[in-house]
Parts: sequence; structure tokens; C-alpha cells
Amino acid sequence: MSIYYRLDEQTDNLNSGESRKRGLFPRIIRKKTVGLETLCASVAEGTSFNAFEVETAAKMFVQGILRELSEGNNVCIDGFGTFSVSAEAVREAQEQHDIRAESIRLKKIVFKTSKALLKHSGFKFQRLPAK
Repeated sequence: MSIYYRLDEQTDNLNSGESRKRGLFPRIIRKKTVGLETLCASVAEGTSFNAFEVETAAKMFVQGILRELSEGNNVCIDGFGTFSVSAEAVREAQEQHDIRAESIRLKKIVFKTSKALLKHSGFKFQRLPAK
């Protein structure tokens, strides 16, 4: 299977007038979003596990990641990537004593892909056929 893409025109908004540059960039055409249940059923094929067992293990795995993140740890999964937490203040502060723990909230859970995963050579790209 291939990953389909189309080429979209990119406009340069950083320069003005005649010095603006234009170019094309690839945009991936996504077919669908696969949920956990479907992914687990696919993973279970050809193994001695059934889809329910794989799904239960995956949910436990996610809960384990969340537990470690809530304790202030990063979670590194070799060959996959690292999860970490970033935070933000709910209001602006000028001095150290202006911010307390109650004023900090989760900004996002960050995922950084491992180099091994990025080097995966199984991806093939194909331009979307013209209609």
C-alpha cells in the first residue's frame, strides 16, 4: 500500500511584493482514522491472542504511561518514542512568588518520535491520481 499525497501551492507570507516566493509542498491524503478496537483486532490477527486481550493490554499500557507522567517521569519506549508533559501558568507572573502549584496546569502531553521509527523504510508515497 502507498500513502497518497497531492501537491499544494505554498504562498510566502514572510516577504513582500515581488520578492515573494511560491512553491509546491506535498499534503498527505488521509484515508481514515483507525481506533483502538480496530488496531487491536489487526494486531491480534495471526497470534494466539484475541482482540479483546490485545485491547485490554493496550488500555493498561496507556494507563501505565499516564501514571508515570503524573509522577513527573518521561516514558521512553525504545524504537517508538518518548512521552513527556509540559505545563503552563494560568495567569501571567512577574515574580517567583506570583505562581503557586494551583496556578499551573497541564499544557499538553508531548510525544517525540524515536530516530529508529523515523528511519522506518516501509513508507511508499504515490501522487493522488487526477480526477
